[in-house]
Amino acid sequence: MLTPTIVMGIAAASVLCVTVAIALVIRDLSGSATSGAELPVGGLRRPFNVTDEMPSSSVTGRLDQGFERLVLESGVETSPLGAFAWLVFLGLAVGGALFLWRDQPLAAIAGMLLGMSGGLVWLMRKRAVRYRQMREVLPDVLDLMSRAVRAGESLDQSIRLIGDEVGGPLGHEFRLCAGQLDLGLSLPATMKSLMRRVRLPEVRVLATTLMVHRQTGGNLAMTLERMSGVIRDRLNYIRQMKASTGAGRMSAMLIAIAGPLMFLLMFTLQYDHLKIMFENTLGNSLLLLAVVLEIVGVIWVLNLLKTD
Repeated sequence: MLTPTIVMGIAAASVLCVTVAIALVIRDLSGSATSGAELPVGGLRRPFNVTDEMPSSSVTGRLDQGFERLVLESGVETSPLGAFAWLVFLGLAVGGALFLWRDQPLAAIAGMLLGMSGGLVWLMRKRAVRYRQMREVLPDVLDLMSRAVRAGESLDQSIRLIGDEVGGPLGHEFRLCAGQLDLGLSLPATMKSLMRRVRLPEVRVLATTLMVHRQTGGNLAMTLERMSGVIRDRLNYIRQMKASTGAGRMSAMLIAIAGPLMFLLMFTLQYDHLKIMFENTLGNSLLLLAVVLEIVGVIWVLNLLKTD
């Protein structure tokens, strides 16, 4: 006769097997697509991505393009479909574990949302780190480009020099620009493509300056030096602002995680106190309202603390 312990063991083993199978499928799915970092810069073909599309007019289309752009800008070596599959896998893993633990559908739904949200936060963090690396190295790139122009190099040659000498994500973007110029694409079209791929104000100003210089001429070396100084001043301002608002940002972070952390502790250690919230319709409504208000509050605080 099967005891509850044996039934739970069989269910856990089944869930583990399904999880491993899904993980293998996701690995093959995400590995089949070649990322932009692995493609030869001077190749004649490149994968079609969201930067080549016109902005969608529908809500679902904008959400789809936003997620695809998030995956592209984060620099992860997978396709948007593979990244979405990983998010679903995380959600199923966390939600399935909570369902096996507490046998509550609402807990499973909350766990799935938590797992997928954690994956989205990780992608956003990767994008923020990648953009910060670009912003930090951009003044040195402008100085190098200015010295190359003063030494007699053309603008196209200076862009190619940046791609050869600079590493990291910004160097990769300049190598893409150099490859486009080698294939015969005009400088304005190349800079517009750069602005669509890298949505940084500093990169947009640089691209606009280079396009204006190609049309009107002028002292490009001096312009690049002044731009480098302006960007350094902007970086110093951002650092000073983060240092001045460090206490406020930390307080907001603690307030934001206090509620979910307390709920998690009570869910783990004192489940009897929360049992009525899961079994009662009014309790389910209050939990859903608390989650919505928590998300709204976090988004509001993040918008208030933006430095750009």
